[in-house]
Amino acid sequence: MPEVDKIENLNVPIIINQKRLGGNARSTVGTATDVYASLRLLFSRMGKPFVGYSNVFSFNNPVGMCPECEGLGFVQTVDVDALIDREKSLNEGAILFPTFQPGGWRLSRYTQSGYFDNDKKLENYSPEELDMLLYAAEHKPAKPHKEWEKQ
Repeated sequence: MPEVDKIENLNVPIIINQKRLGGNARSTVGTATDVYASLRLLFSRMGKPFVGYSNVFSFNNPVGMCPECEGLGFVQTVDVDALIDREKSLNEGAILFPTFQPGGWRLSRYTQSGYFDNDKKLENYSPEELDMLLYAAEHKPAKPHKEWEKQ
């Protein structure tokens, strides 16, 4: 290995392979050509980050991402109206997702929770009941049906 004190003014080689680019939605010309790593190193050493640390120059860093789209440029959401049939009850198959069929294990986590009238049509749910069904954080029900524990 040669002994040197300093190397300056070297151009960074860029190698572009003629192959399909795969991978991530966050991939850029910089990541595909590997120039990104050199730029990140340059900015982390020479740049002055506005938040106080150099890791902000990473494209995967949550600090630099749009909080809504997480750096992807689009937002993925669930269409609730495509997921439930408000004219049905839980026992009638109101949840249209394939693994929530009546009598199935996933649906029983809801029907045996003790929160819902399983024969009540979703269109007749109160806003609180609908919120519990669709948006409640994961938790153990306070008074579930005795069969709930076996799930």
